[in-house]
Amino acid sequence: MSKFVGRLGNVGVAKEATSGTIVTPTFYVPFNTISFDDKVTTAREEEGLGRIEDSDSNYVVNKYGEGDLEFDLNDLNLGVFLTSLLGASPTTTGGPTYAHAYALANTNTHKTISLAYQDPDQTKIFPFAMVDGLEITVEPEGIAKAKASFKSRVSRDWSTLTPSYTTLGNKFLHQHLVFKTAANIAGLGAASAIPLKKLTLKIMANSEFDNVMGTVEPEAILNHQYTVEGEITLNKTDDTYRQLMLAGTYKAMEITFNRAANSSLQIQMPRVDFTEWEQDRSLDDIVGQTIQFKGNYDSANAAAVISTCTLTNTNSGANY
Repeated sequence: MSKFVGRLGNVGVAKEATSGTIVTPTFYVPFNTISFDDKVTTAREEEGLGRIEDSDSNYVVNKYGEGDLEFDLNDLNLGVFLTSLLGASPTTTGGPTYAHAYALANTNTHKTISLAYQDPDQTKIFPFAMVDGLEITVEPEGIAKAKASFKSRVSRDWSTLTPSYTTLGNKFLHQHLVFKTAANIAGLGAASAIPLKKLTLKIMANSEFDNVMGTVEPEAILNHQYTVEGEITLNKTDDTYRQLMLAGTYKAMEITFNRAANSSLQIQMPRVDFTEWEQDRSLDDIVGQTIQFKGNYDSANAAAVISTCTLTNTNSGANY
């Protein structure tokens, strides 16, 4: 065993063809922080034994993996995470520039991935990993950031990985963001881009371990209700967002990262409501405003909360 810095760690991911059947990583993910690891649930024996001590035994009753992975948002490995988060592999068209169109799977058994971690002392792989949530944060100082939350079965020892970072895709920077709202999806194309100071988008599958008797590992990991919400901050130049909150107005929303003709991510939501509008009236700063939004199912048009999610890159998508 040796001492080492966190930079010596490697993270690899791969889509599982069959949930729980381990797949060698097909993409390696440069990460900023990682908290994903093995965890347990215990049951403590607290019966009275004629002594004043409060317990005499502790039993491991559940084993699982859980935690977060923070990384820079890019157009390559993101495809694997989207497959698990939205529940199914995309429909891919084109070449040599490929458009990967994702549709929200209306099921509680979304696709899983194998998540591998290696450092100088160990190589572990976590099967049956599900992306429980993805948070994208953009500010006008640099690179768009992503945080993926996972749940999985407990890790297995794995053979040594051969990480490769020669193909990383393109990173999305703050200047690649285009944010729009309109009365409906059809109006987004002609809508003007809105200059933001900050954007946070959270997509959550709200997954849960399906624990059963006879095994300490979850039989499955099931996603529950699907939640999309976020927050925008911008300068206050009019009363638009206050009125959206007060009137309970719905808008279509588009969040796009345009890096190049062969590098983009577009997310459209047909029915978004706005709540919790606040002003920032600091004496020596430009007055700003922050408002929270939440995506909804569009029942009138039978459109999913995310009606469009298209990732464009130079990858054929065979591993998505």
